[in-house]
Amino acid sequence: MNRRQGDRFFIFRVSVVVTALLASGSLIAQEVCGLASVQYNRMHGDGFESSSGAQALAESSVKPVDKKLEVDLTPSARKHLQLGNALGYAPRIIAGIAPTITITFPASGASFSGQNFEVRGTFTGPVNTGISVNGSPALTFGNQWVSLPIHAPVGSFEISATATTFDAMSANATRMITVGNAPPEIELVPKQAGNIAPATIGFTFRVASGLVIETVQVDFNGDGNNDYVGPLSGMPTTYHYTAPGLYTAKIIAVTPGGQSIHERSVLIADVVTLRERACSVYGALRASLAANDLEATLNTFIEFKREAQRPFFTALGSNRSVFATRLGTIANGVVGMDSAQLITLRIEGGQP
Repeated sequence: MNRRQGDRFFIFRVSVVVTALLASGSLIAQEVCGLASVQYNRMHGDGFESSSGAQALAESSVKPVDKKLEVDLTPSARKHLQLGNALGYAPRIIAGIAPTITITFPASGASFSGQNFEVRGTFTGPVNTGISVNGSPALTFGNQWVSLPIHAPVGSFEISATATTFDAMSANATRMITVGNAPPEIELVPKQAGNIAPATIGFTFRVASGLVIETVQVDFNGDGNNDYVGPLSGMPTTYHYTAPGLYTAKIIAVTPGGQSIHERSVLIADVVTLRERACSVYGALRASLAANDLEATLNTFIEFKREAQRPFFTALGSNRSVFATRLGTIANGVVGMDSAQLITLRIEGGQP
């Protein structure tokens, strides 16, 4: 997520959330996360849009907050700029809460005939909690998580899942399984790991050479009801997900020798949750600057950029709290599955 101040770009952590200082300068409050009905420059009328080009906030369940934007503008400036109400507020990052994590699939001691599989589980923690599996980021929704497909070495293999909060508290769960090297008989493969709701996801089906398939049963959304039953030639290649969620698509191929089953998960993200996470990190930056806390300020940056930013924020000294009030209010932005761009507004001389 990039925010430009003069000729300097700041790259913030977007793993999840905390308290922020509004531009009015003295009150600690939740960060404004977009303005409803903004009508200036190239701002979008609904406040935010998704980078997928799909329907964004206009089709979400979130309604504009019935509260005037708490930014230091005169009534005449408000009217002239037509700022409107705050579209929403970013959740506050809560520090000091230890997360928990469990692995629900695969079972301990399970054996996989092939080397490609996914791992699923649940977790608890503040809204800024992120999950990694064997060092790679996992997809999360609510209290659920799923790894991207893992290609494990043959033999005994340890799965290690870690939950980490914004303030670096963590929890770990492990599980031993056995992995073989047999090629999969069938695979149902989504063309993308996920998208922002509503979204249509394409699927491809792979079958081992020589395997005879009589019929297939496909449940794309994991509700236990088949969305298609019939010959492989007629199987749908796309599925439209209308609501956010973490869905596990399942296919059962009936063969002369029995059945072959394969599952693969898809994340259909909520654009509101994504934008609030981005806004919250920005809020954490302003709150840390307002408190003149250098280390907390640097912690809002992605890890490999922290030390590069240290000289700048160190040089600000006691002016860090002043700088916090000059960063502006989040007015708009574009959010994607793994990044966000925020557009902030600051008034100078009555002009945005």
